[in-house]
Amino acid sequence: MSKTRRCLANFSFYDQRGIEKKLGQMAAQGWMIEQPGGLLWTYRKIRPQQLRFAVTYFPSASEFDPHPSQRQLMKEDFCAQDGWKLAARWDAMQIFYTDRADAVPIDTDPVTQVETIHRTMSRRVLTAQLLSLALYLFVLVSQLRQLWRNPVDYLSHPFYLFMIPFWTILVFFPLYELGHYVLWHRRAKRAAEQGIFLPVRTRKLMSWILLTVAVLLLIVSLAGSSSNPLFILVWLAITGAIVLLSRCLSGWLKKQGVSRRFNQGVTVAFILLLTVTILAGIITGILTGVLSFGDSRQPVGSYQWGSFTWDIYDDPMPLTVEDLVETDTQYSREADCQETFLLSRCEYEQRPLFNQEERDYQLSYTVTDIKLPFLYNFIRQSLLEEHQDEAVDGYVFVDHYEPIDAAPWDAQAAYQVYREDGPRDTYLICWESRMVEIHFYWTPTPEQIRTAAELLGG
Repeated sequence: MSKTRRCLANFSFYDQRGIEKKLGQMAAQGWMIEQPGGLLWTYRKIRPQQLRFAVTYFPSASEFDPHPSQRQLMKEDFCAQDGWKLAARWDAMQIFYTDRADAVPIDTDPVTQVETIHRTMSRRVLTAQLLSLALYLFVLVSQLRQLWRNPVDYLSHPFYLFMIPFWTILVFFPLYELGHYVLWHRRAKRAAEQGIFLPVRTRKLMSWILLTVAVLLLIVSLAGSSSNPLFILVWLAITGAIVLLSRCLSGWLKKQGVSRRFNQGVTVAFILLLTVTILAGIITGILTGVLSFGDSRQPVGSYQWGSFTWDIYDDPMPLTVEDLVETDTQYSREADCQETFLLSRCEYEQRPLFNQEERDYQLSYTVTDIKLPFLYNFIRQSLLEEHQDEAVDGYVFVDHYEPIDAAPWDAQAAYQVYREDGPRDTYLICWESRMVEIHFYWTPTPEQIRTAAELLGG
């Protein structure tokens, strides 16, 4: 039978009463706390017994300290004289226990207790929570800006679509912890002035629920994406490895007896150096072709042109050049599709191989299917705004859509791109629940337009 046991720390760092109650229950089952931690707490096997626990805080202590300070040792000596034995230290936390029912409580002044917890939280937890909140808000705002700039691509890509609720939950996570603590601190200060200590009552279950939902959103986004999720998985693995290695290094330095500042400096430098080194290795691998994080599509062949090797694809396309013209040209056909419960969007491109003399006909188009009618006008306006005139130093670069007759396309609406020299062979065609952006690399005939409309109109 194992003599050690590890359990999830299902309480907050400053939840004194919750921690004391949990440790008392574990001791009654025959387990004594050996080493607290951020995620897992380690217990050792003991004889089941009824013990009282007391959690105290020493604000100036740090997990980087090689050994307890003189003041900490003095406090532990005073506690031992009153029958309290030290069970474990963790960062600014000290855990004592006693088997004496008449042992005098360690902390008796409510004002001092509240102030000690607040000083400890300000140095150890609140700063980290605020930094996390700032980081999460920055990423969330970046995601919202990306949604605003290119809503069609964003709403049709499973990974991007689920990133907004994912980062929203991560923003709410520190907000929940900070809000809960601020409310407790305000009430505890008022109660302490009346000689009453108000214990912290955390609801760690809510934090675990939020974390679980965030992980599920990440899994769903990766599973629903047609792109290769290897890049994200590699980064998650690298992040976990960096955290693990940095903690191992910090623990080793702590055992060597180095100072707190030296430990912190070396650990931070190690994290930065390891991150830069790994990032440089990944970039080098991608540029040299050793690593590939692209999509999972496989080419059907390849050819040499110039000093490069080009892949050939033969993905299915609803409309091909061969449907419109007779040609013996060899082509590469590529399709890239993404779909969510809001939109599906497929980008198609048929281009001739570069090593051929005749490359007159080429075709590219994007098919967007709107699954929810209320998004129709929003998506159409977003697509129209992809081409907008731009004024630079008083000169206007013309590039916009203008309405044209939709009858040849048998559509509800049709638009054509106009530049300085007139119309281009680029169109936006809107059917009932489908929109197609199509670019001909030649001027299509009315018959070719009818054929394209029949094959793309759905």
